[in-house]
Amino acid sequence: MLASTPFTEIEIEGVGTYRLPNQWQLQRVNRLRGLKRHIAVLALGCGMTVRQFMKLPDATKAELDRAYLMLMAPSNMERPASEPVEPRAVPGGHLSIDQKMAIGRWLLRNKAALPHGHFGPWLDKQEGLSRGMARQCMALVTGGRQDAKGAFPL
Repeated sequence: MLASTPFTEIEIEGVGTYRLPNQWQLQRVNRLRGLKRHIAVLALGCGMTVRQFMKLPDATKAELDRAYLMLMAPSNMERPASEPVEPRAVPGGHLSIDQKMAIGRWLLRNKAALPHGHFGPWLDKQEGLSRGMARQCMALVTGGRQDAKGAFPL
């Protein structure tokens, strides 16, 4: 069981301490795509270059990958106990697929709760969320099907 406060580093035998990359490192890594990005995140997290990381044994690489997944797990994220977490769109920000799906589920939940014809005006009141973005987020959850009222997990 994980601690009640999130942990930020994991000790890996033979490598040292693994930490998630900082903001500056992530900006540099975001230029890469696919597997190269993931390898760079793992390498930077333990203070290595990609070349040094690639020389590690496969078992150590797998252990570093597990450490990364443990640090990124939702159960390791700290949430304030006072208010429920609701996904919100960030004006001008780029959202990941997971964030868009969370927003889509939230929108579909609210759409189902509102009477017919009230969702559009309600959506216009949501700051930082356009109708196009709302349509895109909901389509991700429903798989683009208009008739998928109960076909998605909320």
